[in-house]
Amino acid sequence: MAETSQPVEGFTQATDAGSPAAVKNTTPVYEVGFHIIPTVGEDGVPAVLEKIRTLLGDAEIISQTFPTKRALAYRVERAQAGAREKYLESYFGFIKFATEREMIPAIEQGLRSIHEVLRYLLIQTVREDITQAPRRAVFSSDRLEGKTIEKPVMAPEKAAEVSDAELDKSIEALTG
Repeated sequence: MAETSQPVEGFTQATDAGSPAAVKNTTPVYEVGFHIIPTVGEDGVPAVLEKIRTLLGDAEIISQTFPTKRALAYRVERAQAGAREKYLESYFGFIKFATEREMIPAIEQGLRSIHEVLRYLLIQTVREDITQAPRRAVFSSDRLEGKTIEKPVMAPEKAAEVSDAELDKSIEALTG
């Protein structure tokens, strides 16, 4: 006989459309990765990071990394005030946040207007933390339990007897 589940009095499910948990989980999640120009120095990075956080307004911050200095894969150039700035390193950081879609154009415009931000990338992502260390593949087999896998050893070839006449014919055919 199959049992039917009965709602427990005073208990509401988290998937209830009107619950705050459901509203938060349906809010789109975004991640902004950014490079800060190295000329701001170690002391200037927190101020630039605060400018970026201010742009996000009342968005829910899910995770973030403090910008650290890194070498760039290639030289990045940009035109500023009639001159070309060239950078080989930058401070890279990211912020993962949840906010409404209508806020994204304003955030992008704000990121473009911050002179200290060299480059940025704003993408829609998932709420879960996917930055965990990669897992090592582990090989398991009952058949090989306790044994070390070794490189197969080839059987040595047996030397065949060759007559002088056959050897001379082969040499003439090769050089001939």
